Amino acid sequence: MNIPYRFFALTLLLLVLGARIANAQEPQRTVSEDDLKSVKARVDTFFQSLTNPTLGPERAFPELIANGPLKDRTDDIKKLIDQAQTLDLRYGDYSGHDFASSKAVGADLVFLKYLYKGERFPVVFCFTFYRAGPIGGFNREWSLIGLRFDSRIEALEK
Repeated sequence: MNIPYRFFALTLLLLVLGARIANAQEPQRTVSEDDLKSVKARVDTFFQSLTNPTLGPERAFPELIANGPLKDRTDDIKKLIDQAQTLDLRYGDYSGHDFASSKAVGADLVFLKYLYKGERFPVVFCFTFYRAGPIGGFNREWSLIGLRFDSRIEALEK
């Protein structure tokens, strides 16, 4: 009676180890460094336009949103522009921005957080980019699918 139990225990152990090895060998797809640099460059360009007195939010938001699904949400874009126009008044003059964090989910979704540095108080900008289309296909551009900003700096802890 002891032998069947040992055989069962050994078989179970081998199955568990085999499953772990199979999972460990499965490649995890993630956003490449080049892709992350590309998306971060778009955000840097956005901040340059946003804080440029001759361009401002009226130009910065449409340029960032241009190729994505948010471009048709004109009321929401208008609200973002209106809120951004009050940043200096509410938080002080812009003194720069810092990359805070990124989180990739697979190879086609990335969340970015930035700190917009106002003279009196910082603002957290959260960007969500998605790359649609078949893997290995052409025209797999990153598009902005989410954008928000507020003064809840606690969000940077997560």
